[in-house]
Amino acid sequence: MIVPRSIVFQVTFAIGMALQSAPAADPEEVSAAGDDGSVVHDLGELVVVGTRTEQRWIDAAGTTLRADSEDLLRTGSQDLSGFAKYDPTVSLPFDFSSGDGAFGYGQSGYGSINIRGAEGNRIAIELDGIRQPPQYVSTSFDMGSGDGAGGIGRDYFDPALFDLVEVLKGGASALYGSDALGGVVAFSTPDPASMLTGRNAGGLLRTQYFSANESIAGQVGGAVRKGDTSVMLLYAGRHGEETANNGVEPPNPADFTSNSALLKAEHVLGDHVFRLALEAFEREAFTDVRSAASSKFPVFNDYVYNNQLLDRQRASLKWQWTPQSESAWVDQLDSHAYWQHAGTVSENDSASKPFVIDGVPIPGTERPRQQRISFDTDIMGLSSVARREFGGSGRVTHAGMAGIDLSLESGSNRFTRLDSGMSDDVNRTSFAPTDTIRTGVFLQDEIKIDGQWFVTPGLRLDWQGIKPDPNQAYLDRLAALGRFGQEPPTDYENFSVSPRLNLAWKPTEIVQWYGTYAHGVRNPTAEELSMVFDHPPSGGNPAGALTIPNPSLEEEQSDAFELGFKAEGDAGRFQASVFYTNYRDFIENGVPTGELDDDGREIVTTVNRGEAEIYGFELGGMLEAGHFHDKAEGWQLGLATGKSIGNNLTDDVPLNSIEPWKTAGFIGYEDPEGRFGARLSGIYTAEVTRVDDTTNQGAFFRPPAWFTLDLAAWWEPTETVAIHAGFNNIFDEKYWAWGSVRRGNGHLGGNATSDRSTAPGRNFSLSFTKTF
Repeated sequence: MIVPRSIVFQVTFAIGMALQSAPAADPEEVSAAGDDGSVVHDLGELVVVGTRTEQRWIDAAGTTLRADSEDLLRTGSQDLSGFAKYDPTVSLPFDFSSGDGAFGYGQSGYGSINIRGAEGNRIAIELDGIRQPPQYVSTSFDMGSGDGAGGIGRDYFDPALFDLVEVLKGGASALYGSDALGGVVAFSTPDPASMLTGRNAGGLLRTQYFSANESIAGQVGGAVRKGDTSVMLLYAGRHGEETANNGVEPPNPADFTSNSALLKAEHVLGDHVFRLALEAFEREAFTDVRSAASSKFPVFNDYVYNNQLLDRQRASLKWQWTPQSESAWVDQLDSHAYWQHAGTVSENDSASKPFVIDGVPIPGTERPRQQRISFDTDIMGLSSVARREFGGSGRVTHAGMAGIDLSLESGSNRFTRLDSGMSDDVNRTSFAPTDTIRTGVFLQDEIKIDGQWFVTPGLRLDWQGIKPDPNQAYLDRLAALGRFGQEPPTDYENFSVSPRLNLAWKPTEIVQWYGTYAHGVRNPTAEELSMVFDHPPSGGNPAGALTIPNPSLEEEQSDAFELGFKAEGDAGRFQASVFYTNYRDFIENGVPTGELDDDGREIVTTVNRGEAEIYGFELGGMLEAGHFHDKAEGWQLGLATGKSIGNNLTDDVPLNSIEPWKTAGFIGYEDPEGRFGARLSGIYTAEVTRVDDTTNQGAFFRPPAWFTLDLAAWWEPTETVAIHAGFNNIFDEKYWAWGSVRRGNGHLGGNATSDRSTAPGRNFSLSFTKTF
């Protein structure tokens, strides 16, 4: 372990005793202090994601990240990554548009969320309790990056509609089922009450500007209440250009536009509350991929244009029953029925220049290509959770919870290509259209003994069925595999058991020692079971490669352990933890079989072959200086640091998905009356040293260490007007983020990083909000 446990516990115990002398924060009190989305949080905040039940931060075992809408405003969040900017072990790898001439259709954006080194489909993502689409990888050439960089990501959101973001770090399959192998990200949107604030009518008008991508964003909405019924309508729009870098090589020109609309209605009927939600989101982006047109791996040297359309629509109905009768069988019952569609269409238009003889272009020798790739995911589901407390005022009390999760997900893909340099191909379907059925039952009981000891066992039983329904296009793809052809895919079925145990000791109300164990699972996706894809020639294989299906895949499994300490009081807050996770049967894409087809193409497939481990530590805290001296009232100091180490135990090499050691700190001031405030925040990230150079990407570029300094300020001249401003990367530091440079290089290899993929230099943001 990087830091000896004895030292960690001695330090945390000393800090805990210092905070213990202060009275505990009122659990209902909500501090006005902003949260950078790290282990540093506001006192008195409530955490839901850790146990699917509201708990005070000091009572919740495990490590979580929490950022609400005000936090996102105060840190100048311009995109999905904003909530994790100052967290040491959560990041969002950004995929730049490709410089690989054969992969010019690779899209740009956030393709994944990384939690302590786990990412892609090993992280469960929910929006208002609805499972979000998987990450598709079959159209990616960069499988050596770990999860198929350059494929279709999971960013179907406008962060302006987030009311709350919560992250649970570590395995959580006992509560959230398959895919929560490495953690959970739960996004929540606002309810009418957040806009009404106790009134019968309320409204919001906001405009924002971000210089990093020359984007303008706006939100407008309103809510009304009449009697027991309230309705809210909220719209968010955004338009911008390519994200700037900080090098001599400019980024690819781009522009994007997104629109989001959210309607929520709520009706209270005695002990019952009914909540209806309707949402629509779309984002259209265009990129002039000049890096691919001028690539060192040239295919189309005239132009490469990409258009991408993402869309998502959902409808949901929630019913909450809180019976007032003492004879009721539950204290609260929450049920949720939902439907969601998510789709993406990527259109690529490319061309090579004609041959030139004696300065004269030869007509007909140019090569145009048009491609269209689409993925669609539809899901409908039903969940219900019952809660009951019993034990009364005895020495032992129980807070029990039981629930069911049912869902049916349908996924499909279509890939067409018209190319004058080869025969037209309107049948490049990458996987069989498939229905995925999930059935889960879970139980949890928080047992409180003598008010100090907490034992929380949890158990989840899951059955998952994946039922392919091959269309003729996919069957033709199988037939074209020749001697590597297979029978049509058959059903996949798996039953899994996921236990979890939390142990905690609270010697006082403001100090907690805890230990957690969680078993995690991830079933293969429908795409991984039936994936077919042919890769063009590369330097590694002049004939190219062919991905064939593997219907024999099994589930991935993990066992996660964490030990930690928490303390909070009027003087501030502190947390430290050490963690270890063992992963088995990792599903790995693009694994060579050692065979060649009749055309000399390398045959690759998807297999369970990996065993891995990830371990590390996190610690951080925040001090309220006013607790120690009256003249320092309003001043705050914060620090958070964390490091993960990951090893591929099968091949005895490092895991490339591990982010380098990161430390974030701040000093800030907030007016005690809540009228204004400012915060100076710094981030230091160590150089990348542990890298696996044995993948199909070869040797990777290793980013050096970097440090950035940001200044954020806000002012509320009246109760209904708020102005936020941010000045980022004040020193104009030139740096590369490891999560970006290890992805998306395609045939160019891992060492193809250039100035084009540097992070933005000095930039600023402005925001004006008017509430009614």
